[in-house]
Amino acid sequence: MENWGIVGYNWLVQQLQHAVAAGVVAQSLLITGPESIGKHTLALAIAEALLCEAPDPLQRPCGLCSACRRAAAGNHPDLGLVEPETEGRGVKIEQIRDMERFLSLTPNVGAHKITVITDLELMNLNAGNALLKTLEEPPAYAHLILLATDADTLLPTIVSRSQHLPLRPLDDAIIAQALVERWHAGEAEASRLARLSGGRMGWAVRALTDPAHLQEMEAALGQLFALLQMDLPARFELAQTLAQNSGGLSQLLEYWRLGWRDVLMLQQANPQELMFLEQRATLEALASRLDVASTTRMLHLLTEAQANLLRNANTRLLLETLFLDWPELY
Repeated sequence: MENWGIVGYNWLVQQLQHAVAAGVVAQSLLITGPESIGKHTLALAIAEALLCEAPDPLQRPCGLCSACRRAAAGNHPDLGLVEPETEGRGVKIEQIRDMERFLSLTPNVGAHKITVITDLELMNLNAGNALLKTLEEPPAYAHLILLATDADTLLPTIVSRSQHLPLRPLDDAIIAQALVERWHAGEAEASRLARLSGGRMGWAVRALTDPAHLQEMEAALGQLFALLQMDLPARFELAQTLAQNSGGLSQLLEYWRLGWRDVLMLQQANPQELMFLEQRATLEALASRLDVASTTRMLHLLTEAQANLLRNANTRLLLETLFLDWPELY
């Protein structure tokens, strides 16, 4: 399977291909990057490569053998996926203990047993310490693939015991080309979605295949502008509503941050760097009514709020604190 079916990151896939062929894949891999950038896709490709039965190691994963098909379908007996039971919450210690029991049993077929653990940054200290025990002395056949937004939010001991594979945003041209060639998007639509994706291939594909994804982004930008017209009681009421659905809060904060970034681009006379071209008129009106210092402060506050969210901060208090500093333009 050429480049493991992964868009971009050719150098990383080649490195992993040779590690699989040589039998030297690290027992703990930590894949980090923004939401929807492709962490889960890469993790499953690594798992398939390790489980693949193709005679030539450099051709793994082949995508054709029984092991590859079962792994892709999510029913391979030697591949486990551990993810939060509740959106916006971390993996529980009971799930880590179940994982330990899964890995304590030798592989049903082949030579490897693999567990993929998602949203590691949301894991509490007890679950993290339980995971650390497995990382310290994993069975020889076991591989753990850990997924997180940012390595800095994790226990340093977990990071130090893993091979870190950071995924960076892709160029718009790479995403647009993939949307046209693999998902048969029109060139204009592919170019627009690539621009809006922020370098995240997964986001672009979802936006192409699910109109609700774009609607969610547009609604977030609408809230950004509406907040400027709200008094404090109305803002606190919105904070309460948003906190009740904290699962989508990370993406909401990112949309807001990107919106304020566009305001800053206009204030610095860089309109060619705009992401949300469709909202340019509204963004220009906002840029003209605020100074650069206010916009820069909003970017700082949103980045700080995103970091605090990863540290499991109280979501309602986080939003109320953010809204206290949101500019008021009545």
